[in-house]
This record gives sequence, C-alpha cells and structure tokens, in this order.
Amino acid sequence: MDGAFSQGMLKSELLHRLAINLDTAEEFGPIAEIWVNGRTHQVRGIGCSAGGLLNRQSRRFLWSQIGSIGRDGVVVKAGARVEAIDEHLQDCLPLGEVELWSDHGDRIGQLTDYRFDPTTGNILEYLFIPEVTSALAPGVYAIDPIAVISTGRRRMMAEDAALRSAPLVREGLPQPPEPAATRSPFDRIPLDRIPLDKMPDPRRGWDAAVKGTQTMRDQVNEQFQEGRQKLGTEAQDRRQKLQAEAQDKLGGLLGSVKKRTRGLRNQLREAVGDVTAGLPQGPNLRDDKVPTIDVDAMELWPEDDIPPEHPIRRPERR
Repeated sequence: MDGAFSQGMLKSELLHRLAINLDTAEEFGPIAEIWVNGRTHQVRGIGCSAGGLLNRQSRRFLWSQIGSIGRDGVVVKAGARVEAIDEHLQDCLPLGEVELWSDHGDRIGQLTDYRFDPTTGNILEYLFIPEVTSALAPGVYAIDPIAVISTGRRRMMAEDAALRSAPLVREGLPQPPEPAATRSPFDRIPLDRIPLDKMPDPRRGWDAAVKGTQTMRDQVNEQFQEGRQKLGTEAQDRRQKLQAEAQDKLGGLLGSVKKRTRGLRNQLREAVGDVTAGLPQGPNLRDDKVPTIDVDAMELWPEDDIPPEHPIRRPERR
C-alpha cells in the first residue's frame, strides 16, 4: 500500500473518506464501516455506504483491495467476487463504540477508537474513555490488544490489571468529533462540464410541474364528473324500472281483487235469490184468509193467585 504512516492511522481518520474505483475512477461512496477480526485484532475490510441519485447498493471490499490511502480518499482495486468478500468477512465485526468491561465484571469505560497499521491492517492499540465512577482520571487511555480477552458487537472484555494500569494518551474529556460534511447528490453532477446552453432552466421545470399538476387536476375533476353523471343516470333508470315493476304488480293485484269481489257478489246475489224464492212478494204480502188467534188478556192471569176472601167478579160475555 502506498503512503507512509509512521505512528499508524486512527479509525476515525479513515471513516467518511471517499472510495474511488481504480479502473473507472468512479466513486463507491464514503467509507461508513471498518471490519475488524476480534480474535486476530486486524482490520480486514471496509464498507461504503449507499447513496446518490442512482440509489446504488452499499459495497464491501477487502483490505487487500485497497491500493492507496490519500488525504481525501481511498483508491480501491475492484474485481473481487462478492461471495469471496463475504466469506473473508464472516468472522469480522464493524467495530464501533462498544462498552469496555474487565474480567472482574466491572464496566470500565467505552471504546471510542483504535490505531492500526495501514500496511498490514494490524491494530496497534485500542483507545477508550473511563466511566465517571471509575478510579481513572478523565481522559483518553490506550490498551494493548494482547490484554483483550474477547470482543462482541456491544462489549469488549479485557484484563482488569491491564485496564487499571492503562497509559493516559490525552488528558481531559475528549471533544466529540465534528460531523462529516454531508454531500448533496447535486455535488456529484459535473456542472463545470455541462455547456451553458444545455443547462436546465429551473423555471421551466417548475412551470412544467405546475402545468402538469393542473392538467392532472382537470383530468381528475373530469373523471369525477363523468362518474357522478353516470351514477345519476343509472340511479334514475333503476328508479324508473322499479316504479314500472311496482305499478305492474299493483295493477295485477287490483285486478285479482276486483275479479274475486265480482265473483263473491254474484254468489251472494244467487244465495239471496234462493232464500227469498218462496216468500210472498208485492200485494201478496197480506192474506185475509189466514186464520188469526184471539186471546183474552184476562185469561193469562191464573185464578190461584187471587186471595179467597176477595172473589173476583167475572164479566159477563156478551
């Protein structure tokens, strides 16, 4: 690898640098991850974040594919198969800010950075800041990779004696790193290579967008009105059809009732005629030849009901 690094290189110095393809001079994106083997304490690869107008996928590269590291970017020799890269990095971790614990079960601090040799990828020392409740004074401390017992995604465990005797690298509370300047997708457009007469006019784009929005709105309104008229016509036709069916059913019902009423009326007329057939009619209603019974009103009273001391005098018949 080209470039001289007498004291090694910090992970924080490598992050966010731009990865450039050696064959095409195209960029893969800024470096977002550095993959470390926790057993051998060696940097094994890098990961570039996705982004851009083309929405490209993130890429990972082995440390052996890095040709050189410059001040602004990293030159990468592409061409390795994705399967081979994944196989080499399957035992590695994107080692970031993890908790630092002692083998006695005490949380000592937090791992913030590490220094490594860019030529070989070997980690020279891990840097951590102690907890507020720790016996160590505020500052940044270094620990040798030999004292590390195990490494995980969230925690690193080291020897208690090595942690308590860790050398102080920088006194005081470390300042948070400045956030990397975000690059706009438009920064990747080579505006200096585009002729001025072919530069897009933003006003035309805005006018076209407004016109397109108005056209779409008019189309939606027109479709809505057509659908509304169609629904109204269908509802009116259905209503007229239901009215016609109701009238037909009602007319048939009234005709049936009328027919049945006419038949009942004829039957009733015939029955009345049969009953009154033998009765006298007209001047024959009074016949003087029919004998009548003359009953004396006094004969209705029995004699036993009159007391004996008052005899009743019967009137003489004339």
